[in-house]
Amino acid sequence: MAKVLGKQLIEELSKPMRFEFMGKEKEFEENVFENIEQIIDVLELPEIKLAQRQIRIQADGMQAIMDIVVRHVDGSATIFEVKKGNIKHPATAPFNQMQAIGQMLLYRELFEAATNVDPRLILIDNKIFKRTYMAFLRTKLPITLMELQKDRLFIPYKSF
Repeated sequence: MAKVLGKQLIEELSKPMRFEFMGKEKEFEENVFENIEQIIDVLELPEIKLAQRQIRIQADGMQAIMDIVVRHVDGSATIFEVKKGNIKHPATAPFNQMQAIGQMLLYRELFEAATNVDPRLILIDNKIFKRTYMAFLRTKLPITLMELQKDRLFIPYKSF
């Protein structure tokens, strides 16, 4: 995987989507789950011990349902939040990505409270937008941004 940095990265994020997944977010999540081993390999994470979808976690009187949770052989964990922009209203996609930040930070706290494991967090979407990347860059959020388009995996921001 070639690294894209600085000005090139901004240019890449500014490009239009090459391949738009035509299904709904649930179907996009299924696609991500079907390819989770390859995604884990690209991220150079430890081997998968268990991968699950729609995992319900309860802690401190709160509950969350996480899209994809991967437990690794080394005892670590990775939580994937899957988003997919609205084809009819594409301008809402960056806002949805930004809303996912709070959701994922809450997932992290609940997961750690329930399991004593501090998970990696990954936001995966069909397209990561420049505005989302800039917000992450300025605040150094502990969430990796990943774009999945057909057979292309692009990681503009890696937090681990």
